[in-house]
Amino acid sequence: MKPQPKILLIEDDPGIAAALNKELQAEGYAVTVVARGDEGLAHARQHDCDVVLTDLKLPGLSGLELTEELHIVKPKLPILMMTAFGTTETAIEATKLGAYDYLLKPFDMGELLDLVAGSAAPGTRVIP
Repeated sequence: MKPQPKILLIEDDPGIAAALNKELQAEGYAVTVVARGDEGLAHARQHDCDVVLTDLKLPGLSGLELTEELHIVKPKLPILMMTAFGTTETAIEATKLGAYDYLLKPFDMGELLDLVAGSAAPGTRVIP
């Protein structure tokens, strides 16, 4: 039996975090949820994860700062950025800093799940 892909979900809105956690677990992912950017960075440094799913606006450390720091420490770790406040400039900045992809809220759950599956093993489609 293959191990569950591990997702680090960094989202400060409890309702969104709970809904995403539920959907991701239903798809077979092991999910760790934290509400602050600095906590997410600390967790990612100390624990293995296959994908980071983060909000842009977070307490402690913004999603962009988090992406930049994580990309330095773990350059191959896929980071998916989510935001309700996105602009083209922010999306470009996120990808320059190392984000794998960028989603505008509200997004289609199927699209998110496809991105997570694809980023869990870049270049291949992973079915958990």
